[in-house]
Amino acid sequence: MNESNKGNFKDPHFSDDDIDLGELFDVIWKGKKLIILITSVIAILSIVYSLMLPNYYSSGSLLVARDSQNSSALSQYSDLASLAGVAIPSSGGTSVYEVMEIIKSREFVKHLMTFENVLPSIMAAKSYDTASKKLYFDPDIYDEKTAIWTRKPSNNKGIKPSYLEAHKVYLDGMLSISLDKKTGLVSITIEHISPIFAKDFLALVIREANSLNREIDIDNSTKALSYLKTELSQTSLVEIKKSINQLIEAQLETRMMASVHDEYSLISLEPPFIPEEKSRPSRSLIVILATMLGGMLSVMSVLVRHYVFRQRIN
Repeated sequence: MNESNKGNFKDPHFSDDDIDLGELFDVIWKGKKLIILITSVIAILSIVYSLMLPNYYSSGSLLVARDSQNSSALSQYSDLASLAGVAIPSSGGTSVYEVMEIIKSREFVKHLMTFENVLPSIMAAKSYDTASKKLYFDPDIYDEKTAIWTRKPSNNKGIKPSYLEAHKVYLDGMLSISLDKKTGLVSITIEHISPIFAKDFLALVIREANSLNREIDIDNSTKALSYLKTELSQTSLVEIKKSINQLIEAQLETRMMASVHDEYSLISLEPPFIPEEKSRPSRSLIVILATMLGGMLSVMSVLVRHYVFRQRIN
């Protein structure tokens, strides 16, 4: 191969579009002032933004479902009850899921809204003073002194927030509930800008869930007892009477359990508490991630400017 051919020879694996790492670092080094400027601006903005975010506090409770003493009796005669058309209140694992669904339901939130300051604390809370331990409301939404809603109606929403709006905030931003299937333990957490309200509201949720579930079981038991007593008076078969009496006994035990225990469905192993430390936001994490993102964006902008400008020249 002669010298002229060597000069014209090009490596088939080499392309003008291949990235030259040396050139890449050189471009970044030359644009370091712009990179530092953009990164610094984004870092400062992230600090300001993180400081503007309110602190949120989480109060939690660990509970266990009560094992009804009459559960075995009810399950033993469940076939007979179903044949007789009697609705036996469920117990055990099923009742745990029922209580959890009650806690997450719209009707339950509607019930909670009947308690004082619950709706304003959910829908109009603005800030919390750690020194005075006072929760402040947004005056554009709710006037605390007059207890009057002041927000402007929009779309289908009225001046006063509906229970549907409160349910969305409650379910998406406040409540966290889960069941450990291995241990049967239920974990409930309420998050709010006021640690005191978080604790008080969680206690209210647990208390009212127990109360409503107790009322449901008492109502079902009362209807079942009424039916069973009617059937007992109309049958003459000894075996049927014996079975009905056992069902009546089981229903009476259900009513007794509901009347005796305040913590009817869920027993607190760890009661709600007033949290001392915030659960979010993590301001340091926000600043670190924003600064990293700013650094990457600034480097990309320097590279894009360089290569786009070079292409235009070529």
